[in-house]
Amino acid sequence: MRHYFHLFIFILFLSPVFGQKTTRIEGVTTGFVGRKIEFYLIQDYFSYKDSLIGEAIIQKDSSFQVDLSLKRTEKILIKCHKNSGFIYANPGSTYKISLPDKDPYNAYRPQGNKVEIAFLELPKTDINFKILEFDNWVNDFLGVNYNRKMTSSLAFSQQLDTFKLNVDSYYKADTSFFLKTYIRYTIASLDDINFVGAKSRIDKYLFYLSEFPLAYSNERYTSYLSLFYKNIFAVVSTDINTKIYKSILSSSPTQLMKCLGRDATLRNSQIRELVAIQGISEVYNGKDYPRTNMVTILDSIARFGLYKSNRFIAKRIIERLTELAPGMKAPSFEITENSLDTIRLTTYNGKYVYFQFVDPMLKESQKQVELLKPLYLKYGNTIRFVTIIDVHNELDKEQKAYYSSIPWEKHFLHYNDPIFKSYLIKSFPSYVLIDDVGVLHSYPAAGPIPDGEYETVEKVFYTIKRKIEVDRLNKEKSGFDDIYDDN
Repeated sequence: MRHYFHLFIFILFLSPVFGQKTTRIEGVTTGFVGRKIEFYLIQDYFSYKDSLIGEAIIQKDSSFQVDLSLKRTEKILIKCHKNSGFIYANPGSTYKISLPDKDPYNAYRPQGNKVEIAFLELPKTDINFKILEFDNWVNDFLGVNYNRKMTSSLAFSQQLDTFKLNVDSYYKADTSFFLKTYIRYTIASLDDINFVGAKSRIDKYLFYLSEFPLAYSNERYTSYLSLFYKNIFAVVSTDINTKIYKSILSSSPTQLMKCLGRDATLRNSQIRELVAIQGISEVYNGKDYPRTNMVTILDSIARFGLYKSNRFIAKRIIERLTELAPGMKAPSFEITENSLDTIRLTTYNGKYVYFQFVDPMLKESQKQVELLKPLYLKYGNTIRFVTIIDVHNELDKEQKAYYSSIPWEKHFLHYNDPIFKSYLIKSFPSYVLIDDVGVLHSYPAAGPIPDGEYETVEKVFYTIKRKIEVDRLNKEKSGFDDIYDDN
């Protein structure tokens, strides 16, 4: 029997454990012969940073094989082309899987899909089998017991208590800390259901979080903790919120920790430090707190935090919040595309450049190219237009002719080209606007179709053109005045 898993992204943070064992993953796929298949670990849930730990090429018989070095049970993200799925993996185990090119139960999306990975062989002792078995048990329990009538009476509470006892008894002898943590915090999420007799917030903290060691490598634990403290700066009392605001204005991590420590659910110093990082990341893009001050606090935690794991997370959060933020240096790149001349970021110095990333298989891409043509005629002398065409699928003659006829600069690049990853291109079409000194002006930039505020990129283009014209006039005026300078 084949067992399937859907992709969910949660934290996988590496805690210190000694010893590594080789884990082998071998399998087959369809539609990807000759393509690269990659295997990743999620470094942490809060910054969504992942790390490549292995890769292989799909052979002519559609097979692949890779050996990974693991210290502990991990969640492995598997990516091929734009599709992705996951499995859990124990150190020293061998997994035989099948990776489809599309999900038969969901609409196909050319820009990428989350697909079901099938196990061709799976013993009952494996972590994947145990998690699948437990998840099915939970789903069956909810299917029978979760309805409005039961949650508005004590019936659901009583059934949940019985379910907890049965689960505890069934898994009592299991020695997997990863599995037991996964089960504990799945049960904790059931306690978050709004029902008569449910635990209070402080009870949940004392029972599930206060004394339990932070399980950075377990998705269910970190997901529960993240949701429990979601929007914490707004959840705390008005008095604490005011003090938080003052501590950020003072760029003081010490004051921030003291403020948060006044909340009864943040007495654990390790959790408090982690929640401070999460809280700042949640409000970073808002207008209530100065960004420079928040980065200063995160930097202090990254360098001097009390807990090593939290220091790493704070560092990655800074990278995520600032790496592609407007005002930051644009990522460097090189485009060769069968040309003798290599095009780099510095190639565009002295002029604004508007990048458009498109997938020619999507009708929306061509529609937006057409909308860009009048903007190019109007602003092409001020702003350099560059279209990057993803050619992961071979273009037919009509597609090739159309995109070759675009009246501005264009490049046909495979999705594996580093520029797509450097600019975090996840969907198409996507836009990036870089200023005349290689700094990100807008990321992501607006497109030619009105956004939620009924504005298009033309407003940005007009502002840039007007600024350049004013600067040129001022420079000319300054030069004219110099003629009459008595000195």
